Amino acid sequence: MSPSRLSSNAEKSRPHWVEWVTGLVSLAAICAVIGWLVVDIWTAEDRQPELVAHVVSTEKVTSGWQVVFELRNTATLAAAGVEVRAQLLDKSRLVEEAEVTFDYVAAGSLSRGAVIFENDPSTLTLSIRAVGFTEP
Repeated sequence: MSPSRLSSNAEKSRPHWVEWVTGLVSLAAICAVIGWLVVDIWTAEDRQPELVAHVVSTEKVTSGWQVVFELRNTATLAAAGVEVRAQLLDKSRLVEEAEVTFDYVAAGSLSRGAVIFENDPSTLTLSIRAVGFTEP
């Protein structure tokens, strides 16, 4: 048998300089992410869920008036079974009430939901807020 010769397509024994640069940049990015996570774990304080509801839109639908809202959890802990209550008030008199329950609202997240009223919310005072949750 004769010794085989390397063809022009065969890989060289030393990697190209672009491979080294790509590897170093990737290593730096991975180290930065790990460092950021470690600092965040050591410095972040757990805060109980802070749930704030904000009305996005009101729209006439077949079954009444649909009020779409966003529920934001600004804390570092999640909440489960979040109950949101919306009320339509005429001065201090309760006209109508609707409730919706979110299964889970993650920490630092935004969830959307809707309640449906028989009465037009634009003619009354609308109050919407989270009234309870459990720890997941």
